[in-house]
Amino acid sequence: MLFQAFGRRFTQKLIKVNVLVLAALLTVGIAAAPPAEARTHKSKSIKAKASKASSYKIGTGAIIINEKTGEVLYARNPDKRLYPASMTKVMTLYLTFQALHNGTLTLDTKLPVSRYAATRAPSKLGLTAGSTISVEDAVLGLVTRSANDAATVLAEGIGGTEDDFGYLMTAKARELGMRNTVYRNASGLPNKEQMSTPRDQALLGIAIHRDFPKYYAYFGTRSFTYNGVTHTSHNRFALNYRGADGIKTGFIGLSGFNLLAAAQRDGTRLVGVVFGGSTASARDRYMGEIMDAGFARASGNDLPGVEYVKDDEPDGPVTTVAAAKPVPTVTPVKVAGFSEDAPRSKTVAPAHMTTLNSQVAAQDIPVSMPSALAAPLPVAEAPVREQIAIKTIASAALETGESDADAASPPSGWAVQVGAFSKRDAAREFAQKVVGKLSDTLDHVTASVSAAGGKKALYRSRLVGFNSRTEAQDACTVLKRGKVSCIIVAPGTATASLQ
Repeated sequence: MLFQAFGRRFTQKLIKVNVLVLAALLTVGIAAAPPAEARTHKSKSIKAKASKASSYKIGTGAIIINEKTGEVLYARNPDKRLYPASMTKVMTLYLTFQALHNGTLTLDTKLPVSRYAATRAPSKLGLTAGSTISVEDAVLGLVTRSANDAATVLAEGIGGTEDDFGYLMTAKARELGMRNTVYRNASGLPNKEQMSTPRDQALLGIAIHRDFPKYYAYFGTRSFTYNGVTHTSHNRFALNYRGADGIKTGFIGLSGFNLLAAAQRDGTRLVGVVFGGSTASARDRYMGEIMDAGFARASGNDLPGVEYVKDDEPDGPVTTVAAAKPVPTVTPVKVAGFSEDAPRSKTVAPAHMTTLNSQVAAQDIPVSMPSALAAPLPVAEAPVREQIAIKTIASAALETGESDADAASPPSGWAVQVGAFSKRDAAREFAQKVVGKLSDTLDHVTASVSAAGGKKALYRSRLVGFNSRTEAQDACTVLKRGKVSCIIVAPGTATASLQ
């Protein structure tokens, strides 16, 4: 009996000790292990990253063009609309080179760095708000570091704001025959509306070399030093491919690794574009392969096994550089807080509103460039200025002329354009709605309508009577928060007042 009682007590103590040890181990295990939710999230994140990386296909879009003849030597989805990423900066530099050629800017011109420019996402030079940077240093920052802050400085120096500069970029794209490209910023930072195609980027690569050979040489820069920091070129293809002389790489998550390249051999110069590389090195290898294939075809000796033209996801026919001018269209858009079509009688046909940039993209109105970007002047006659005069794109674009029936004396103050319609009544009613959204302190601002020149009737909705550019800009900022597109109109632009 005694042995049995002792045995029971020993067994109970042993069980108690084991339970305590097991509890301690479980506690340590729980503390050491991440929560189940965190483990699951991490696993999903890793899988998502792997899936995202593998979604890029080499040659998602690519093209090789003989610069002299315009012949398309190699094409893979050449008209597929994709995200250009930092290849966008080539257009920023095209407009900068044009301003330099005209004499509106000089390489030594000091441009101010705004707070907005200084806060742009990397890559960047690390510019500080309130400082200045020379045009030449900004250019070098773009071609080597792919600096987004420097791109915005150039955009604001030429266009007044980066939004207005995007309008300029799209207008220039149309002028160069880039019919499937729309720009929204100067750097290529992610924007779902900013898209281009391999063919369009190749056209730009040809144009910038043809129009500004002197300044094009900047694309061959291997490194430059700014504020004690040396920046080396991102473009390994230009450094390693025989005959290459530029021009620009690009990458964002939506695009994969992009490259606009140019190379010359035996008197033949080719311009190539690749969108969607899985890595920078894989993109460069692919570009080298199709450049080799292009040079072979240009000499009349196609490489065996090369499929020179292929459309996996064709967005349009493969054509030569001389692309036909598209038929003008007006694309309807929705504006938050307002109906797409203003109220009208049953007998009036529907009137569609277009965003300001879309008007240029659709070629519904003539495009007039600011004086800084007008037709090139002979260099000897170009005036030298220390600072570029800021002139809004709106003031230039709206100088394209009004019909006699709609022209009236120019407003005495600044104005804001908020849209354009195919019907006058719709334009008037929309302008009146928008002016009603302004604060009581702007009771001196009124609605206005003017007719744009062009093949199709287009009526601009504007708010007029602002006392200063700052007042107009502040109003535009408020409107944009309400999803209403707007641009600033400088004093002196012809407009028709509402009766």
